[in-house]
Amino acid sequence: MMGKKYRVEFKTSAERDLDELEAYLIEECSAPMTARRKFEDLDKRLDWLESFAELPAIHFNLSYQYGIIARTIPFGKKMAIIYTVENDVVNILRIVPQSMIIY
Repeated sequence: MMGKKYRVEFKTSAERDLDELEAYLIEECSAPMTARRKFEDLDKRLDWLESFAELPAIHFNLSYQYGIIARTIPFGKKMAIIYTVENDVVNILRIVPQSMIIY
């Protein structure tokens, strides 16, 4: 069963999160293979969101931080994508460690 097709767009804050994650893994941890695996997993999650973005539950507690009704989906072992769905657009707001999210 295929879901509706969504367009995924990154907010500036999410782009900055990705840049920081990549720099941390490659430069500080000297782990380019880990960075590669992490970003491959992120790509899989983004592909999934293109069809099924409205399936994960809305987390109303996140609205206090982001001022809107937000959803979250994990990727990798310890990361999460925070996003909203508006019409046919998935807005990626942040990409953060799951430990930073207060539910």
